Amino acid sequence: MPSLRYLTRLMGYLPLVLLLLNTCGATAPTTATAPTAAMTAATAPTLDPVPTTAPAPAPAAERGFALRFFGTNTDDRDRVKIPLGPLDAQGRLTSSSPVNIGGDFTIEFWMKAEAAENSAGDCTGQGWYYGNIIIDRDVFGDDIPDYGIALCAGRIVFGVNTGNNDHLLVGETVVTTNQWHHIAVTRSMTGQMRIFVDGQLDATTNGPAGDLAYPLGRTTDWPLSDPYLVFAAEKHDYPGSLGFAGYLDDIHLASIVRYTSSFQRPDGPHRADQHSIALYRFDEGEGRTITDALGNASPGILNPNQNDPSRHWASETPFAPPTRAWQLFLPMI
Repeated sequence: MPSLRYLTRLMGYLPLVLLLLNTCGATAPTTATAPTAAMTAATAPTLDPVPTTAPAPAPAAERGFALRFFGTNTDDRDRVKIPLGPLDAQGRLTSSSPVNIGGDFTIEFWMKAEAAENSAGDCTGQGWYYGNIIIDRDVFGDDIPDYGIALCAGRIVFGVNTGNNDHLLVGETVVTTNQWHHIAVTRSMTGQMRIFVDGQLDATTNGPAGDLAYPLGRTTDWPLSDPYLVFAAEKHDYPGSLGFAGYLDDIHLASIVRYTSSFQRPDGPHRADQHSIALYRFDEGEGRTITDALGNASPGILNPNQNDPSRHWASETPFAPPTRAWQLFLPMI
């Protein structure tokens, strides 16, 4: 049987244990297995109870990472570049990777940005390339279609240009609030375009119809930029153009119009399905390699600012860290 002194000392720790559990929001503790008859046959010695301590915060690897950009937009830096497929020595596309979308598609991602770092004004009546560019699949010239997503006056804009029809859809909701927002844009082969912010339909229009995919064999004077999908910069570093400053995470591309009306804002990373064609988790946490989570069919590369990739990897993400259950260990009696 336990001594009175032991029980008294053990009860003295109970308020501290309860305070720790309540403060950290943990689940109810579990206790060690009850003693066996053999263990209690003799009077147990007086033992000092083992103190309980809080586990360390979940490491960044469990929460994942996001990418931080600084809006540099010079010298091919401060951006992610994804080739649209294999290229020959002249920068001509020899075949298409899945990321070379053009018909029905959805692009959705998480972003966090401040107005002070994204200074582009109202782009109404212009093109996305006048904004702080988030996603750029622009080309030099009007011989083939292109598209892009940017921030203008703190709002999401989505543009499609088919050479003779440059159409810009301008959102209504200000998203440069220094908070995480879920953004989705959809486009159909018939030209229907939509913007969603945090699951709510923000803007819609009928844009130019047709296939937007980058064609095979096209010759270009810009072989290091035209046949690429670029995140967070104007791909050609055109004078006066503006990059995106802020955080991006979990960019998901699909070959369908996934949303036609408002939907519930996601509460976790995007789930891949049979319509997914590329998914960039940005969970590498270091280096320059950007992996496509769908079998790495459309990989990319991070061109860092100041030649320092570590400045871009951020442990802050739109997703809460996993909940850890507490386990309370008490001495055997």
